Amino acid sequence: MDSQAMIDYIRSFRLDSCRHGNQGYSRVLLQLFGYTGHGKSSFINSCKYVMDDGPYKVYAKVARSDDKPETMIRNTYELTDTVTMVDNRGCVKMNKDETGEIYAQLGNFLPLDCEVKWHSGFKDMNQILLSADLMDQSADFIVPVLVYSAQKQIAPAEEGELRELVKKVKNITGLFPTVVITHKLSEHLRDTEEKFRMTGAENMFPVENYTEQDHLKTRGKHEGLLKCLYEIIRDVEFRMRERRDPLKEKIERKRILYEFAHNREMEKVQEIANSERARREELERKIGEARKHPYFHYLCTYFN
Repeated sequence: MDSQAMIDYIRSFRLDSCRHGNQGYSRVLLQLFGYTGHGKSSFINSCKYVMDDGPYKVYAKVARSDDKPETMIRNTYELTDTVTMVDNRGCVKMNKDETGEIYAQLGNFLPLDCEVKWHSGFKDMNQILLSADLMDQSADFIVPVLVYSAQKQIAPAEEGELRELVKKVKNITGLFPTVVITHKLSEHLRDTEEKFRMTGAENMFPVENYTEQDHLKTRGKHEGLLKCLYEIIRDVEFRMRERRDPLKEKIERKRILYEFAHNREMEKVQEIANSERARREELERKIGEARKHPYFHYLCTYFN
């Protein structure tokens, strides 16, 4: 399929035209998530560029470095009348506090176009989920899109974290995340693709983003970006062939997040208990060593 045919399909897609109608959904949310500095904002700018077919514009500000994210707000960018892209706040590390926030964003429990602050603990997550009851966002068909740069080699210690992330995202949203691999010309592309296959991810799209410094239109970049968007929308249409209930899906997402937050809190309590036990054992060991010293009993008698 050529570029214009893909653009026409994406622009013309309507939830109302699906087999069972819109089933209560009003729009499709492409929820971008992942590490900071891997190209989420650049991907949004690139998608807008190829779909609008006009001059290149910077819609989403790009991070200056991996540890200083530019995106602190869940900014939304309308791609078509039906499809909206969400630039979720990225994370520096995939620890359990930051992944908890990722899940809250992907579950659509944080308000759009508002600042995202990292929280920790069951109490904070509980408050997030309670506040979400005031928002009516169950009408959004959520599509998780994990953006990862092929320039960043996946370390062995990171592989387990990514597997757990993909698994949890699938549980929360009901979909395996679409993996967008930026910098497709990197020598690490094949290794990155293989490691994501091991996580269970099915749909992977290597792309080369346009940037403010390099936005000369090329057929390869255009078709790579459009194919990614085209296949995502086709997958939405396929999923909409099933009978769905957006309200029940939201309730299930909330249950999963409650369970995640509770388990995380119990793990923290156990870690504190283990640390305290280790401290006591170390103290008892040192006392035992001290008792063996020839002057121990003399010193005890002297100070008594």
